[in-house]
Amino acid sequence: MFILLFILMAAVYLPEFYWKIFGRRPDYIAVQYSPIVRQFVIQRTLSYMKTEYFDLKGNSYSQIEFEKLLPFHYYLDLDKWNILPEKVQNIPIDISTIRKKSQHFFQRPVNLHDSSIQLFPLFGSELDFARIVLPDEVFRINDRMEFIDVRKNIINEGRTSDFTAALKNAGFAFPAKIIAGNPTIRKPFDEGYFIVDAAGSVFHVKTIKNKPFCKKTAISPDLGIRYISIAEDQRREFYGYLFTNSDEVYLITYDNYKLIRLPLKDFTADEMTLRFFADPLYRVISYFNSEKTYGVVTDLKYNLVDSCFMDMVPFEKTMIGRIDKGLFPFKIETESENSIYKSFRLRPSGNLGLIGMAVSLLLFVFIKYVYRREKLSDNPLDLVIVALTGIYGLLAVLVIRPEIWDKSADPFGY
Repeated sequence: MFILLFILMAAVYLPEFYWKIFGRRPDYIAVQYSPIVRQFVIQRTLSYMKTEYFDLKGNSYSQIEFEKLLPFHYYLDLDKWNILPEKVQNIPIDISTIRKKSQHFFQRPVNLHDSSIQLFPLFGSELDFARIVLPDEVFRINDRMEFIDVRKNIINEGRTSDFTAALKNAGFAFPAKIIAGNPTIRKPFDEGYFIVDAAGSVFHVKTIKNKPFCKKTAISPDLGIRYISIAEDQRREFYGYLFTNSDEVYLITYDNYKLIRLPLKDFTADEMTLRFFADPLYRVISYFNSEKTYGVVTDLKYNLVDSCFMDMVPFEKTMIGRIDKGLFPFKIETESENSIYKSFRLRPSGNLGLIGMAVSLLLFVFIKYVYRREKLSDNPLDLVIVALTGIYGLLAVLVIRPEIWDKSADPFGY
């Protein structure tokens, strides 16, 4: 049991210790589109102290030159240096214009798997006051839309009846599959929630002047919606975005909930981080994982203007990464890019791990039977442990000596 516990702990912490020594390269690539030179420009972080800036034509830039190419991103720096252009592509700009016409969102794979408590605050829309106030009630949707007073921990039957009736009148089929909103008071206004019912239809639900607003949208139930994210913005171009089961990405517009499909090639929601940036001239989308980075730019009507693709070398394919796989035949991962929760997942290292196991077995034979001159018959189980677990088992059987637990070695005879 001690040896098993040792191996399990080693499989968790030894690989982490290895990477603390050698360090993971922060090989980070940010793809952006310059309205000045009308092409993609790249910011690549090679180490914690080294960043390079370049474009796809092979031109290199200093940090200041790079920021000059992206006035919609670095307008504060350019304004401080008194070099913010008055016009970009013959369109007058200033700080106020840039802020009003810019919007961005950031989507990671972990967001798709982040389970949350199914209790949601419903803020008031079209309020008499400017500030959004956190309500005293939260709601959940099972066989009805049920409101709970969080201070008294009781059901508000009147509000529950009003909203449940409003949903039924709109054609809602209970229970809800997806409840998507922006449950924070740190937003300019409130748009409530987009709720997918049991039949796959999408409903827009909010409260206006303390009255329920429930509207069935024209979004097709056949779309296969997997995830919805809502983010209120003063531009009021779209409510948010949604992912389908086939990894398509759509914006939900204010134009009667019409969908705009983003032209994303080879996008995989479970593996790729997605960045969206809207500026006064373009819509720039980048999506990437450890091996690939894509860039897409569209005009204001989401017609494709340009795209790019860059290969990246993941940690696992570098020399340090290959040594890691050869050294450790398997790992026990307690963290995942797809979850904020702790896990306990066995991850084998493949063929390189077999090489490490063979080397560990040879070292064990040398230490035990050549250097220490012990006999195989003394403890053949050690040989099996090392053969199956590699370096973890080697360290375990060398540190935990069998004679410690041998009765014959006990001076008291127990």
